[in-house]
Amino acid sequence: MIGICKMNALLNLVLLKTFIAVAETGNFTIAAQHLNSTQSTVSQQVQRLEALVGQPLFIRSHRLLTLTETGEILLSYAKKIITLNDMFFMKATGNAVIQTLRLGFPEDFASGQVTPTLAAFMQEQPNIRLEVTSGLSRQLHQRYQNGELDLIIVKQRKGEFNSHYCWPEPLCWLTSLDNHHLNTHSLPLIVFPENGLYRNDMFRLLDIEQRPWHITYTCTSLAGIQSAITDGLGISLLPLRAKLPQHRILTAQEGFPDAEEMEIAMHVHGNSEVVLTLAERLARQFEQL
Repeated sequence: MIGICKMNALLNLVLLKTFIAVAETGNFTIAAQHLNSTQSTVSQQVQRLEALVGQPLFIRSHRLLTLTETGEILLSYAKKIITLNDMFFMKATGNAVIQTLRLGFPEDFASGQVTPTLAAFMQEQPNIRLEVTSGLSRQLHQRYQNGELDLIIVKQRKGEFNSHYCWPEPLCWLTSLDNHHLNTHSLPLIVFPENGLYRNDMFRLLDIEQRPWHITYTCTSLAGIQSAITDGLGISLLPLRAKLPQHRILTAQEGFPDAEEMEIAMHVHGNSEVVLTLAERLARQFEQL
């Protein structure tokens, strides 16, 4: 009798949902924000679940919670239980369960590269809501690590972070077709803001060549940087796919050494079949770029 009561309590959906949120964020406070709850309530619910299981589910370190072996096993089952519960609710009541996916993309992807796939996915999945955030890759990756985003596509150094999918992103130096800056004493550079990709690479490579430089234009938008190059405001280091017909590639013979290849990476919190399906769709699209 005790075993039956304990098993029934173990399948408490509220406790399981709380456990999943904590497992995926690694943080009681962030999990509480996702659940519209308080940190103390979330902590108490996890403690109740651990008492029911009879074993600790998390290794509690100073900074991050990590799953124990038992916690990893329970996480797999908990996700299946929640999914089955939602499916039954839909069948029994005829009401759709709305699921929100939080996505993050760099500005140049969010403004056209991924939107056709997202639009088609939403038409096929009417019960899905998408919340898309655009920003710099490093900012998006930090939010992903904090558990604030379910799926991101970012630019990173080759192998910098383990990812579910990745594609090469070669770089090149670009100038306008009628550039008049190459023979000036100091090269005018067009850059992303601090912590933006390619920025420090430009500085380092030019310093190695002992070529004086100065920043003439800073912009958060790839389209803005492309326009600035076209109009002759300076030169920049960008992905090869960002080259426009109005641009010319600068070569090593002209004093612009090759930059280390970057990569486009997709990171996914695999907490549902829906987000994994979307990831596969986006991956197929990027394979064609």
